[in-house]
Amino acid sequence: MKRISLLLSICFCAILLLCCQQTISPKIESGIVGQIYEVGSPAVPVDWTPPPLKGVRTIVVSDSNHVDLQTLESDSLGEFKIRLPAGTYFLLVKDPVRPQGQNGPFVVAAGQIASVKVYHDNGMR
Repeated sequence: MKRISLLLSICFCAILLLCCQQTISPKIESGIVGQIYEVGSPAVPVDWTPPPLKGVRTIVVSDSNHVDLQTLESDSLGEFKIRLPAGTYFLLVKDPVRPQGQNGPFVVAAGQIASVKVYHDNGMR
């Protein structure tokens, strides 16, 4: 009886660990992590900090020659991360309604994670 209880406890713990591993986001060894910010509001003070752009957005990653490499999506808070090898990259936030502008260049060093702020113009003046 004790063996069955022990075996069931071990199985439960193993299942719990497997479920938790699927919800933990993978660690990246080199690449970019960042936040999209909304800019373009009229009459803003000099020391104004733009608000994070909330909502899922598509981001296009291009290399130093402006060749598109990958597309990814931010999360609902405008945060994103992408695994990339060392190099120079540009990021473009896609939006069917608002103007689009490329951000960068962002440099990723070998074995490093570049933390970036990406600005997306809301078109408001």
